[in-house]
Parts: sequence; C-alpha cells; structure tokens
Amino acid sequence: MAAFIHGWLTAFAFLMASAMAGPADWMPGPEDRCQLTWSEAAPRAFQQPKPATEILCFQYGREELRFDAAAVRPVSGTWECSVTAEGRRFVCTGSMKTDDPFHQPVRFVEAGPSFHRVACEALVFTDENGRTLPQTGRLEISTWPDRLAFHFQIADALPATLRWNNLTASGTGSVILTTKPPAPEATVSAEVPTRHDPALGAVWIDLPSQPWSNAAGTYYPAEHLDRIDRWKFSVRNDAGVPAVARIIFRKAPHPSITGFTPVVCEPDGTPTGLPIQVSKNWHRRPEKGALPHDGQWFHGFTWIRVPAHSERSFSLAMIHARLGGICAASHAQLSLIGWGHNQLWEEIAVGSFGENLCLEPDRIQRRCFLTDIRPLMTLPATPAGKPTPKPWSWAGNCGGGDFMLWLNPDGQYQPWHRTRTEYRSPGPCLTDATYHAHSPHREITSSIRVMVPRGNDHFRALFHLRCDIHQPIRWKRLAFFQLGADYYHETPARLAATGNRHGLVSEWPPPTASNRYDRTGLPLTGPSPWISLHGIDSSALREGVANATRGLIIRSWQARLHGQTAGPHASFFGTEWGKGNHRTIAELSPPPDISTLLPGDFVEATLELAVFPGKASDYYGPDTNVRASLASTAGSWKPVHREADGNSFAITTRHGRIRQSFPLSIEPDANGTADLTLHGGLGHIPVSFTDLPSPRSFSLTAGTTRESHWQTDWDASSGSWRATFNVPAPPTGESLQLRFQTAP
Repeated sequence: MAAFIHGWLTAFAFLMASAMAGPADWMPGPEDRCQLTWSEAAPRAFQQPKPATEILCFQYGREELRFDAAAVRPVSGTWECSVTAEGRRFVCTGSMKTDDPFHQPVRFVEAGPSFHRVACEALVFTDENGRTLPQTGRLEISTWPDRLAFHFQIADALPATLRWNNLTASGTGSVILTTKPPAPEATVSAEVPTRHDPALGAVWIDLPSQPWSNAAGTYYPAEHLDRIDRWKFSVRNDAGVPAVARIIFRKAPHPSITGFTPVVCEPDGTPTGLPIQVSKNWHRRPEKGALPHDGQWFHGFTWIRVPAHSERSFSLAMIHARLGGICAASHAQLSLIGWGHNQLWEEIAVGSFGENLCLEPDRIQRRCFLTDIRPLMTLPATPAGKPTPKPWSWAGNCGGGDFMLWLNPDGQYQPWHRTRTEYRSPGPCLTDATYHAHSPHREITSSIRVMVPRGNDHFRALFHLRCDIHQPIRWKRLAFFQLGADYYHETPARLAATGNRHGLVSEWPPPTASNRYDRTGLPLTGPSPWISLHGIDSSALREGVANATRGLIIRSWQARLHGQTAGPHASFFGTEWGKGNHRTIAELSPPPDISTLLPGDFVEATLELAVFPGKASDYYGPDTNVRASLASTAGSWKPVHREADGNSFAITTRHGRIRQSFPLSIEPDANGTADLTLHGGLGHIPVSFTDLPSPRSFSLTAGTTRESHWQTDWDASSGSWRATFNVPAPPTGESLQLRFQTAP
C-alpha cells in the first residue's frame, strides 16, 4: 500500500510540475547556442591569401575554445595528446600535410546552432628523439551549448592520454575528455531504438529507414510527394533542478536526402518551435577511399531544457517534398566529407528534387558565397542521344554569385574573416539564416540574411544585405552583390537587361571579354528595379548546366556612400573560363563618381533572386499561370519583369503592425489580432506573425480558408514565437483578406 501511495504521489508531483512549467521553460535561452568560425579566413581557400593562423573558434554557451588546427592543440592552457608505444611516449605534433582537398585533415562533420563537431585527421606523433609513430590518430572536438568534448582515437589499442588544464583522461585506443555540464542529463525515451553516446553526451534516436515505392522510377517518387512521417519520443527529469536533453535523430539512408524538414511537435502534431539543427551528407568517392562520416546520413540535433520533476511527450514530424501540396523549403548543413575541402557548406532546397541554392560562407572552393543555383521543377538540358529526363529530379546548375567583393587598389582580393552563422529556421515555410563577417582589418563589417520560401511556381531567394564602413577604403573592384561569380558562373547568358516595375529600360548583348567591364555605374531607377541575364547560348551549354533566366530584383535600398545618399547602380563584368568560354557577371556597384567610401557609409538592401526555366517545355510544376506566361516569354527578360511587378504586393492593415514588408512580417496588436488586406502578389506569399506568447492557440484565415499548415520558430532573444504561413496570392486585380487571431 505504501508503495502504491508513493507511486501515486510521484506521478501527481510530475503532473503538477509539468503543468506549472510554461512553454518557454522548455526552450533554449539566448546563451544556449553554438557557433563555429575560423578566427581569420579559412586556410587553403581558392584564389585567397593564406591566413597567418589556422585557429578555430568554438563558441558554446558563454564559453569559447580557440583551437590551433595546425598545431592540433588549444591556443591557451596546458595540453597533452600523447600515445605510449614500446615503452616510449609519443606526443602529437600536428597532422600529415596534403595538397589533396579530399584528404583535407580538418573536417567539419556537423555545424549549426545546437551542435558542432570537427574531426582532425591523420595526426602525427613523435617521441623526444624525433622518431615518428607509424600509426596516425584522429581527434574529434564536439560542442553543445553546455558541453565541450575531445574524443581521441588511435589504432592497435595503444595507451593514450588527453590533458587540458585540470582535466585528464586516459584509455587504450579511445579517450574521451569532457567538461562537466552545469545541469543534469534528462532521460530520453522513444518508440524507436535509442542509444546513449558518452563521447557526444547525447541520446541517439534511430529513425527507421524503410524502402519507398517508386512506380515511375524517378529520382523522388511521385507517390510520396506529400508524405510526412512521425515518431513519438519523450523527455523526463527526475531531479529537483532543471535538466537538459541532448538528442540526435539519425537516419541512414534517407530517401529524401536533398530536401526535408524535421519538426519537433506536440503529440497532436502542433509545432512547438523547439529548434532542430539539420546536418547531413551524401558524398562518397570509393575510388578515393572510405572516410569516417562519409556516405549518406541525416543527423538532427535538438537541445531541450527540462524543468525539475517534469515529463513531456513529443512527436517528430519529417516533412519530405511537399507540405499541403506546396513544395516545402529546407535549409541544412551539408557535410563535404567524401567530396573534398571538408569545410562549411549549406544547402537549400524547395521540394526534394536536388539542390536549389548552396552557400559556402568561407568561399573556399570558388571564392564565392553563392555556389550551386538551380531552377525549380525544371527538366535539365539533355545532350543529343541521351534519354529524355524525368520530372522530380535534379535541374541543371546556373550558379554562382557573391556579395561584398572587394579588390584593393592593387587588385588584391580581400578575404572575409570570422565568418559566422546565425540560424533562425530550417523551414518548411520560410528558411532563415544570417551570415556575418568582417574584412581583414575591420574596414568593413557585413551581413547577409538568406531566406527561401515554400512555393510551387519558380525558385526565389530573398537576401537582406547590410554592410558598414568603419575605415576609409578604395578599390580596383567593389561589388555589393554579384549575380554570377568570378570563378563560378555556369550558364552562358548572351543578353543582359535592366528595368523596373514599369517595364524594360535597356537590353543589350554584352561583348565577350576576359576580366573587363562592359558597362559600369548604370543607375537602377524606378520602383522595384531589376537586372536580367537571359538569352542562353545553347551551343555553349555543357551537360548539367541549366538553360535558365536569372533575375535580381531590388525590393528595398538605402545607402550612404562617400557621405551622401546614393541609389543602386549596376555594372557588368566579362570573364572567360578557358578559351572562348565567356560569361557576364551582373554587379550592384558604387556610383561611377565615387572612388572612396568613408566611415559611417553603409548599404542596406533587400534583394530577390529569381530563376526561371529558359524553355517553357522544361517546366513541369503545377502553377498554370507560370506555364502560360512562359509559353510566350521563356528565355527573355519578361519573366523577371513579371516577378518584379507582380510580386510588388501592397498591404493595408487595420490591426497589427508591419515590421517588415518583404518578406512580410506582422506584429499582432495588444489583443493578439492582425487584420490586413493583401493586394497583388504571385505564387504563395510568406507571411510571418511575430511576438507570439505561445506556440499554440492561434489561427490564420485567408479569405474564407483557415490555413492548416504553418511553421513555428522560437526567438530566444525576445522570449516569444513566430508563426509563418504561405498564403496564395489573390487573382490579378483582386485582394485577399487575412485575419490572424490568438486565443485569449
């Protein structure tokens, strides 16, 4: 009887504690995050000067580890990484040198807001007499917001020791050295297998990976376009103080590897807003040999605060290609282990039909921030004699691009230092991440926010660019944004045009040139000015390259240059990749009469990148308006003008406050209400409602339809949630009433 009463009281206490904990008590705080960056530029980057140091900066919570990747040791404090063999002590003196980017020894395994892991491979050990150990070792460094760990491994079960300041660990073949987290570890259970990992201080939840049907034999199976998988899991804290659950969801192989979004939900499927980091890989080159962490896998990281004496159940929803019939947007860190270079690379997809936009923040492989760019639901160009491609697969590539290109007056490229990422959401309605950096001597600080919405018409990416000048600068070349990049520019467009909402201003065939400007300092005037690169030379299309029109639309612009207000200007730069392989880069540039920027100068702009099929017959998406428009405009500047004009929507508000116009962000009034009218727009328009006190009990009605799919994100800095919907644009000439309401 006593045991029964004790059990009943315990269960009642858990029930009361869980009920008393508010939804914010389970969420990470502003300090509960991770960042990973090189202190200077990344080493071994293409067409960039070698940095003076190779120091990695791991920020975890309020702590930071500065790690010398060349010496393979922390920058400060006592350190030992040693091995004993045949009675002799060998210490780590660095890693094996290689010019092969496939074997680059410092490898980013996972990176994001919750977790980082970097592997230092091919470690070399020598004794006091300079003799080298035949075996090489490897060291993995991992961080959560509350935990740092070193995991050393070496073959043949040799005795090894790790020592960092007052922490010491020893073992044979494998040694784990960790800091002590401030909070206890919560218990994690699930309806699928789980395993605790002492090296990572986390619980793996193994998601089942079962074969999918594929009736048509397409890259992504059409019968699973709207598939959503769900698995239940729970966290429990028996302690009298708050605990932490560190969870890694794992799936290998993953059928929708190029585009998917995991969402932590309530058991009833309501999104909680708990952040989840998406890291993945699909790279493997058997001819180069197998590497740790190569091949196809998905790892999803979530870090949950668990109040004292509480328990909570969740479900993980895995959204694959579409959500509610609309192609979902996803943003993930894509490991390059098995491909080469092995640094930070991020991939964004709309749907799950290959990549749509890739980012390399440290600009390592081709000295550009934007790398692969692909149109949406577009068949790739097919060489003669090859079979007709099927839908739901990879489109051709029309990358790349860049922002803040600066060559000093001597023509020397100025690399960006301490590039770091601020993640807000991996999708599925609107991806959101911001990248910060500064120039070598902090003459310029820059940031670019990258957002990609869910949609069914064509690929569009939204950028919010900000750069600030802190010291006087001059240049041989300066571009605030590039469409196409100096060393990465796939699609051979032979026509360029500029215009605005009212139509075409100018169109011309840029001359074929090698590292020379065609036109410089063209003023971009009027509402929603735009640039188009089109008129694809089909004879110059290689296999895998897109026949696509690219447009850059300026949605907002503010600038002070040389102490005076300045509007946007464009320049066009010709390059030659091998003899006769010409490309034209479109740049946002300073006005032609300005040659110096001064402290206090800045540029702040919202830009839209839009990509369209170059042939109407290549588009297989469901948007009938796009198909009808492409029938008469594909391959010209007109799709860009249609987007610039048609998506320049207007908003009338009765309740609520507009915080951002593009993409649209609304703060409800004191009663939790937002009433607005949407005039114009194309496709599906992302609309976010901010400063919400709860991730539950709200609704959006668009016209007479209550929206049933949305994305919820937690904002740790304000202690509130944000809900994002994608509402259909009203028919031409009509408007759409939107009413958002939170429950009292």
